[in-house]
Amino acid sequence: MRINQNLTRAAGRMLMLGAFALLAAGCGPEYVYFRPAENPQGASPGWVAQGRYLLPPDTQAVSVDLSVRGVIEKKKKAEETRSLEVRFAVRNRGPQPWTLDPATAKIIDDEGRVTAGARAYQDKSLIGVIAVPGAAQTTFLLVFTLPANIRFEELGSLRVVWPSRYGDKAIEGNTKFIRIEEVTYYSPDYYYPYYYGPYPYPYGPYPYPYPYGPWYDPWYGPYGYGGYYHRHRH
Repeated sequence: MRINQNLTRAAGRMLMLGAFALLAAGCGPEYVYFRPAENPQGASPGWVAQGRYLLPPDTQAVSVDLSVRGVIEKKKKAEETRSLEVRFAVRNRGPQPWTLDPATAKIIDDEGRVTAGARAYQDKSLIGVIAVPGAAQTTFLLVFTLPANIRFEELGSLRVVWPSRYGDKAIEGNTKFIRIEEVTYYSPDYYYPYYYGPYPYPYGPYPYPYPYGPWYDPWYGPYGYGGYYHRHRH
């Protein structure tokens, strides 16, 4: 009898620990998503939309896909911290190396405020100057820490300035992104999100018919999702 009671108590403790773990898992960062003003493409995992650019203009040997999202994190006994993450997916088909120095990158908001210099990460490791040799490809993040006076709800759009080089050629990347007011998406921890907008859905077809979706946003068009979803904060 005592053995059964001990097992019951142990099971109860395990259930309580599991519940606390689930609660803790739900307290992660909040995301604010942006879409490129021109040439939007389908989403990467955990993102909403990306822009594709071919560099340099004469040879177009390098393709660069850019995605942008804001990150809001709350820490105990501290104010919110806000950062902007820019995801780069680079494919170099040419013979010359493509390079980017994160210290030269910057973002400019609607009011002309400049946040200069970024940190670069690859597989969660901090890196320096990014160099992609010929016939190679890579992905990395540029992370900008935003000043306390810049809040995402006040940003209608922003520009990401990302100077780079292809061999000895200097290239001035300058891409405008527009904040998405509201978006329904899968949690990036569990599912692969895919953004179908903007209306009238130039990227279709939509592989998820009713009852799995699509949900409809009057500005950004249908979203082909089902199951677990939530709306982001902006």
